[in-house]
Amino acid sequence: FDEVRKPFDLVRGPLVRFALLRLDRDRHDLVFTMHHIISDGWSIGIFIRELEALYRAFSRARPSPLSELPIQYADFAYWQRNGIPETVLNGSLDYWRKQLGGEPPALLLPADHARPAVQRFRGKRLSFRLSSDLSQRLRQLARREGATLFMVLLAGFKVLLHRYSGQSDLWVGTPIANRNHSETEGLMGLFVNMLVLRTNLSGDPTFLAFLRQVRDVALAGYAHRDVPFEKLVEVLRPERDLSRTPLFQVLFAMQNMPMPSLSLPGISAQMEEVDAGTSKFDLSLYASEGALGIEGVLEYDEDLFEPETAARMIGHYQRLLEAVVASPDRCVGGLPLLTEVEREQLLVGWNDTARAYPGDASIPALFEAQVRARPDAVAVVCGGVRLTYRELDERANRVAHYLRSLGVGREHLVGVCMARSVEMVVGIMGILKAGGAYVPLDPAYPQARLAFMLEDAGVEVLLIHSGVGEVVPGYRGHRVCLDGQWEEIAKAPATPLQVRVAGDQLAYVMYTSGSTGQPKGVLGLHRGAINRFCWMWERYPFEKDEVCCQKTSISFVDSVWEMFGPLLKGIPTVLIPEDDLNDVSKFLRVLQANNITRMVLVPSFLRMLLDTCPDLAKRVPRLKLWISSGESLPADLLASFCRAMPDSRLLNLYGSSEVAADVTWYDAKECRMPASASVPIGRPIWNTEVYVLDANGQPVPMLTPGELYVGGDGLARGYWKRPELTAARFVPNPFSAQPGAKLYRTGDLVRYLRDGTLEFLGRLDQQVKIRGFRIELGEVEAALMAHPQVLRAVVVAREDVPGQKRLVG
Repeated sequence: FDEVRKPFDLVRGPLVRFALLRLDRDRHDLVFTMHHIISDGWSIGIFIRELEALYRAFSRARPSPLSELPIQYADFAYWQRNGIPETVLNGSLDYWRKQLGGEPPALLLPADHARPAVQRFRGKRLSFRLSSDLSQRLRQLARREGATLFMVLLAGFKVLLHRYSGQSDLWVGTPIANRNHSETEGLMGLFVNMLVLRTNLSGDPTFLAFLRQVRDVALAGYAHRDVPFEKLVEVLRPERDLSRTPLFQVLFAMQNMPMPSLSLPGISAQMEEVDAGTSKFDLSLYASEGALGIEGVLEYDEDLFEPETAARMIGHYQRLLEAVVASPDRCVGGLPLLTEVEREQLLVGWNDTARAYPGDASIPALFEAQVRARPDAVAVVCGGVRLTYRELDERANRVAHYLRSLGVGREHLVGVCMARSVEMVVGIMGILKAGGAYVPLDPAYPQARLAFMLEDAGVEVLLIHSGVGEVVPGYRGHRVCLDGQWEEIAKAPATPLQVRVAGDQLAYVMYTSGSTGQPKGVLGLHRGAINRFCWMWERYPFEKDEVCCQKTSISFVDSVWEMFGPLLKGIPTVLIPEDDLNDVSKFLRVLQANNITRMVLVPSFLRMLLDTCPDLAKRVPRLKLWISSGESLPADLLASFCRAMPDSRLLNLYGSSEVAADVTWYDAKECRMPASASVPIGRPIWNTEVYVLDANGQPVPMLTPGELYVGGDGLARGYWKRPELTAARFVPNPFSAQPGAKLYRTGDLVRYLRDGTLEFLGRLDQQVKIRGFRIELGEVEAALMAHPQVLRAVVVAREDVPGQKRLVG
């Protein structure tokens, strides 16, 4: 192997080496190594025949039986440079300029590893064989459609690349023997030329239609094959990139010249090809016709792909070809790729999340259970105000009775426009106890936005605090100032209303940020929130003397956990005023003074804390559980956190208002440090299914990007008064046997890693592509609105390296 992999010196030569290795008395290995620049596959056959002829002659002391060659390779090289008529050359160049017009797209295959800045050509090989039955049916399909087996296999390979990359404009290289004259048939040398076969799969054609396109493109390429590939590169002048080969990164070859056997007198000889450990391209698929069926070799760049991934590619290719011969008139987007085992793993095994929990309970019911269990324990703290569970319950009951007197009943929407305070918690709990749903309205929002939300939701009752009365000056409904009107409200009974609130009732209508258009209200249910609570309580149970904090704007869904997650489990919650949030020193003093033990925050805020407070672990020694949500968590930030907070745990959660805040989780303490630039978003929580699907709704293989769909108990009911949008985003679940089951289309691009965790790649609708880079705009908008102290940012990602991002400003 060392002999084969030893590099050649192209300046000094020689470019061919022989080594005779004596293994024992009667057994030897003759190692013959040639550089490709002086040889091709045809040349190897010539060499073996001539070696056999010369050995037979010389072993008998006879002269060489080989005749003189009519021409030498130098003659061919001269002809290639000067012998092609100018009219023919110009005509072929005109064809290629038209056929390969525009900048060639980089083929973005799903890889295990980030692409090196400079291609190193380190490769491995994997062999396979198609069954004799499948091979025969592929030949029959080729004959029936007037194509060659090469064209059928290439079309199938291109469909595979299309399904992996999501790209329709595909450029694949293929070698052509280029021995067009009888004089070259016995000449050793590099005659092979490369053709670039460009096809397009836009519009999801049938396989038969695409096969006809492949056939036409291949025949036209053969007709213009005399243009040397290096001349083509010189003329087209593609943008060069040291990390990939020009014009194409994937090769397909049909090797139809059988290799002669080596028969030497007095010797039992066997030919073996030694893997040189190289790969000239990202992928090269070599096919040939064997006695037992079509045989193939997949050569892959080991800097990009692991052996398991290469094996999976071969399995997908075989599955695709089986589907092609069974239904060649099927659209390529609907052809199955996954094996049954892989499909079961992706759809069922990794979605085995069913767990029992009180799904028909409500937030008020769980709260009242805590009131009965610990009436005198502290429930909420804000500044110098502390309320026990009994006090909070009594105040919320009075608000609930008062709201009932104003006509608030089952699923009536009540606005809440208050600064963070105990009154805010009292008001929200009172709304839920009355059977209503709250509409959070951040007083920091612009008046026009607040006015739109109030009008769109049809809010007839609005709970406010004395300091925010002028925020919504045009509101014509019933305003209830909880602190200013408390004497009147306090006349209502302190006992609970006899109202049963079910798990499938509305708990809140939370308006999204509106970054993609007009804000829309998400109809969040009690069941979704409680499922999320129960998962967290079980997975990360509260310990004795824990204290949590609430700091996120109530207009963001993370606030639901911050407010109710601890409260419904008997854990005191400290409400942090906005003024303390905007000053890091004040904020840390509040955390320290109140012995906060767990906290939810966005990564940008975590980075700011780590950057501005080198002794963070000493400042907040009891804060052991940090929960990241709302943005992508960069791997470098996770590394910084682990260095600064070695005794703390960081969770990375993913979700949105439409799925009750969080649907997947990744525990950085339990999992390995991610290899990509962003931390995975992990696995689904309880009673949640996640599916990664392509544009045709088909499950995609591991490592392949696709849109994330979410199903299960966390789903919202839909959007307030937006039936068309609800139907478009909450779609039927084709993988569920439960009648009426839905999936939420997140609009997020993700991929499954080999360990079953999900990696977030970006938004599908917020990407601007600039010369191989993807710039994501608005990715941190939620953080900006929840935490005004965070500066606006732009995230830049290498388009060909999924997950590779960095914050640049």
